[in-house]
Amino acid sequence: MKDNFSKLVVSGLFIMTLAACSATADKERQVEAIAAHRASILSNNLPIEHGPLTIMQAKAKGSVVELMMIYNSEGSIPPQQLIEKSVSYYCSNSEVKANLVHGVIYNIKIRSERGQLLVEQIISIDTCTALSEETKE
Repeated sequence: MKDNFSKLVVSGLFIMTLAACSATADKERQVEAIAAHRASILSNNLPIEHGPLTIMQAKAKGSVVELMMIYNSEGSIPPQQLIEKSVSYYCSNSEVKANLVHGVIYNIKIRSERGQLLVEQIISIDTCTALSEETKE
């Protein structure tokens, strides 16, 4: 009798573990689908010019939306300052922030006209949390 009870408990734990793994996998697939959709929307409108930046590439890798931008050397705002403004925008825009809350991550790369990497920034919900804590201080 005790042996049957042990088997029942072990079986129950096994089923709960499988259910938890399935839920995690479903959430990951959902986040990847959001990232792919966002990258597709941006990619369909390329190139996108905004001030001294031109977005040349948008693609999703898992839950990460990778954006590659070219910096116009005639720009009056330094690339690092542009990244800081981008982080502020991504963390305050309701649509983008909703994606971040779901688990989407943005990887922004700014390159020179010759292809040299000038700045790279990962933006996640943790980045926004850190930014809001900095502004409180």
